[in-house]
Amino acid sequence: MRLPALTRAAGLAAMLLGTAGAAHAAGDTEWLVAPYLWYPDISLDQSSGGGGGGISASDLLSKTDAAGMIRVEVARNRWGLSVDYLYLSVADNRNVTIPLPPNPTLGVRADLDLTVFEFSGVYRPSGEETGINYLAGLRSISTDKVLLVTPPDGPTERFEGDESVTDFLLGARYLHRFNNRWDLSGRADYSFGDSEGTWNLIGTLGFRFNDLFAINLGYRHASLEYESNANGGVETTTIELSGPLLGFVFRF
Repeated sequence: MRLPALTRAAGLAAMLLGTAGAAHAAGDTEWLVAPYLWYPDISLDQSSGGGGGGISASDLLSKTDAAGMIRVEVARNRWGLSVDYLYLSVADNRNVTIPLPPNPTLGVRADLDLTVFEFSGVYRPSGEETGINYLAGLRSISTDKVLLVTPPDGPTERFEGDESVTDFLLGARYLHRFNNRWDLSGRADYSFGDSEGTWNLIGTLGFRFNDLFAINLGYRHASLEYESNANGGVETTTIELSGPLLGFVFRF
């Protein structure tokens, strides 16, 4: 993971841990702060529906790298609020063959910065974190892409694009406790609006050391697709992320 991602995640975690500690005196109010390390396989595909001079290819970026995530939640009885933050910065070099005569092979360096911020309300029918809970809120996604394209017989060209989309988010999650130590959880959600649709799936196995601290080991898959106007046509960008994660869960 690059230094900016570590700095942002550590600073946000420290701020939110301080906030949760100060709010612990609220009695029945439950606080949860969970920084995560995620190590996904990352792919960036891009295609264009028209215009000229752009890059239209799949697999512009395909790499495994680390991402920093943090989740903060406050709940009381049946209702709660949840905030999730993800930051990823990754780069890759690839050779891409354009599917148009004369089918040139281009050298492409792709840089991607991805930020995802989620704010959602939580409804807990049982009044506890166990069982099925429902989520509804907003997901904000920001991407910053830089493509350096080197043709076989020409100078390197630079293509840049930054996009921000905001979606409505709907989802559900389930937590089952086997005993005071072990639990199993899952989450599925879908967001829509500015994007063409975003899926998010998470499954974890948790071990609780005490009432304050636990760890979660699991797997997460996320898929994002959005359209933008570029190079005289509509450009579709698809980002896929899948891989294991390790979470450090603090409850107050």
